[in-house]
Amino acid sequence: MRLTKKMYFIEEGEREIIDYDALLNPIYGDAPATEYIPLPCEIEPYSNELATTRYGVFVDATNRLFCEPNNRISLNIEITDQPNGEGNVFVVTENMKYDKHYEVLIKKD
Repeated sequence: MRLTKKMYFIEEGEREIIDYDALLNPIYGDAPATEYIPLPCEIEPYSNELATTRYGVFVDATNRLFCEPNNRISLNIEITDQPNGEGNVFVVTENMKYDKHYEVLIKKD
């Protein structure tokens, strides 16, 4: 399978504890850093009707993504097409797991 494109998982880092107050409550630093983890894939336009006839699922979908098996892929996670956060954001609506690849239905958010 040729994986010529890249999508990116959007993962929010945890806020770091920088100190404790007099009552030992944690004081947190600034907002957490956002990390963009690459996902080599192939992506194509898709539709709700095709999802219903091809897979028998009733979901909202604007695109279909092909990739190698990846444990990070689960329902309702966000992925983007740009590693800087300025691209389109997609939400995973369905994940069909096969032996050597995943077919993931995503919806533009």
